[in-house]
Amino acid sequence: MATGDMAALMAENVRLREQVLRLERYQQIVETTDQLVTEVDARGVFTYVNPATERYFGYAPAEVIGRDALDFIHPDDREVMQQGFLEWTQQGRRSVMVENRAVHRDGRVFHLLWAMSLHYDEQGQIVKIYSIAHDIGELHATRAAAQESRAWLQMVIDNLPQAVFWKDREGRFLGCNRRFLQDCGLQSYEQVIGLTDFDLPWRDRASDYRRDDLAVMESGPRFGIEEPLQRADGSVIWLRTGKSPLQRNGVVIGVLGIYEDITALRRQEAELQTFKLLVDNAPDGIAIADERLILTYVNPAFAEMIGCATLLGTSVVELIHPPDLEILGQVEAQVRQGLAPRATIRYRRADGELVTAQASALALRDRDGNLTGYASINRDMTQQLRAEAELRFSEQRNRALLEAMPDLMFVLSQDGVFLDYKPDRSGTLIMPPEAFLGRKVAEVLPPSLAAQVLHHLELLRQTGELQQFDYQIVVDGREEAYEARMVASNAEVLVLSRNVTEQRQAERERNAMQEQIIAAQQATLRELSTPLMPIANGVVVMPLIGAIDTARAQHIMETLLNGIAEHRAREAIIDITGVKVVDTQVAGALIRAARAASLLGAQVILTGISPEIAQTLVYIGAELRDMTTKATLQEGINYALRTVRF
Repeated sequence: MATGDMAALMAENVRLREQVLRLERYQQIVETTDQLVTEVDARGVFTYVNPATERYFGYAPAEVIGRDALDFIHPDDREVMQQGFLEWTQQGRRSVMVENRAVHRDGRVFHLLWAMSLHYDEQGQIVKIYSIAHDIGELHATRAAAQESRAWLQMVIDNLPQAVFWKDREGRFLGCNRRFLQDCGLQSYEQVIGLTDFDLPWRDRASDYRRDDLAVMESGPRFGIEEPLQRADGSVIWLRTGKSPLQRNGVVIGVLGIYEDITALRRQEAELQTFKLLVDNAPDGIAIADERLILTYVNPAFAEMIGCATLLGTSVVELIHPPDLEILGQVEAQVRQGLAPRATIRYRRADGELVTAQASALALRDRDGNLTGYASINRDMTQQLRAEAELRFSEQRNRALLEAMPDLMFVLSQDGVFLDYKPDRSGTLIMPPEAFLGRKVAEVLPPSLAAQVLHHLELLRQTGELQQFDYQIVVDGREEAYEARMVASNAEVLVLSRNVTEQRQAERERNAMQEQIIAAQQATLRELSTPLMPIANGVVVMPLIGAIDTARAQHIMETLLNGIAEHRAREAIIDITGVKVVDTQVAGALIRAARAASLLGAQVILTGISPEIAQTLVYIGAELRDMTTKATLQEGINYALRTVRF
């Protein structure tokens, strides 16, 4: 053997020895390490395991080699491992890190982290898998504790009535609680992570929110921010928001925010404002007093009712009319018992006048049910009571007047149905009330009277004016006369019917008597208007006064002729001194009287002719040849007396 070959052989021997030493050291490390080292073939069967199997599996290496690796994996993890193995080989993965649980022979469970190296043949088929697994039980416990802590923290913030969120410096959401998630309209926390306000339903106000975030990160916390927010369902709610810088190791890394929905609170505030506006403007007097009956609030109506603008701090007792303090005590006791009494009570106004009020009282209590005060609503009844008293007096008076009226009264509907009635003083009806109440006029009254009533009902409906008519009806076999008046009364018709039978009979008798009196008066007047007086044997005088018409002229002739015949007169003097006007008619009457008198043997002497009458007689061409004329009555008497002597 050549020297060179020997040297090379010796060098190779040294290298092999060193390699063996390294392998021994590696084997020693593998055999003595507490980490589990395994080799698995393509079927998943262990072909090598180190002694650590006794620690994790409870079996010696010889008991493990040749068994399926899945036999030692927790049953709940086997399907995941199988699915993972298929995916790794399909993807040609060379190395894999995976966690699972190994089950010890005694039932203990070890959480292991496996570092696997996958080896393939030239055709890409899996050949071997080398794995090193170490116990991560403490890490798993720490991780589980951290996860439990995070779960508890998440549960706590999920159960807060407020919404909680946190963002990074760029405005991207890092997390939130369930209330915030609901407002976003999202289902899981993962969906919100990475989004910004510009990606959520309230994007229209995202710029304002971003400006607030920057101000908080720059200047510090801000609280009590009231702002609207549009939810995923389109509804708009009002928020009271607080924001603080989110810090890590003293460095601001984002914003922590929390807000509460104050929509109901704002609505309540608006309702309270509306309620106060209603109370302040209520027509009834409203007052609130504390438990000592000291007024803490009165509305303007109560102040006006009492006549004093400064009532706060005043005791209710001072406002009550002393005789009504007992009523106040009773009301207070009932309120304390949980009742809401109502009572009529009198207040003393500032000017000394009394105000009668209908008061309702109720208790004011805190959340624990403790009495904190009293509230009362007071309606001023003074004017109403006065009006009611006047109305009662008026009703009594009207009732007395109604009872005093002698008329028979009926209330009809507009279509002629009898609704009610009041008898007259006689109480006589042509039929009992049950025979006509609720029935129509045409069904009850005689046809002619029913037609008359319906006719006036129609006229009343058209004109609205009082209708008045007379009618006759047989009552107890005797015809009675009635006078009816019909008026509208709201939606009804009032008919007043008065029995005028005796009145009409009295009127007829009175008219007959009056006609007799008038006839007697006319006869007397005729005698007085044409007096005939004998002044001597054979001489009569008839002085005439006033106007003479045809009837009077006839009467003058009759009286004159009867007087001449009765007194056997030869001279009859007609004096017209009292007649102011003599026309053709009067002149004709005088001439006819003179001619008639001459037939009885008497001469007519006409006296009292005034110049005016003389002119008239000449003007009308009156022929007075049948009578003698004298200027005055005295001359006529003298002439007549001389004539009868001869």
